[in-house]
Amino acid sequence: MQTGLHQLFHETYRDLRPRSPIPELKVEFYSFANINNTIRLREGRLLVRVSDLLEGAPEYVLRAIAHILVAKMYRKPLDREHVTRYRRYISAQHMSRKTHLVRQIRGRKQIGSPHGIAYD
Repeated sequence: MQTGLHQLFHETYRDLRPRSPIPELKVEFYSFANINNTIRLREGRLLVRVSDLLEGAPEYVLRAIAHILVAKMYRKPLDREHVTRYRRYISAQHMSRKTHLVRQIRGRKQIGSPHGIAYD
């Protein structure tokens, strides 16, 4: 799926910026505590992190994410259709439950007992 995700971002970049050279892309799924997606331009490379909660998402959702991130990166207008698709998917009941569960697991610091190695 990783090469498919890379290909989606490549195609989206070409759609939004047809005449500019495509920078080196590094696209990965990352374990955020919520559904976060980030894009950065560092040293001529586009670094994209997509939430691992979206790893099994349909292609049209991943394409919508690619469009939203690349368009925001280069200050292009967002296609309302892509925004609607993405919002519908992440607000679906199964995604809300999954997000809530992951947020409980990853979202808070795990506090241990007050007994330490050196002091009690």
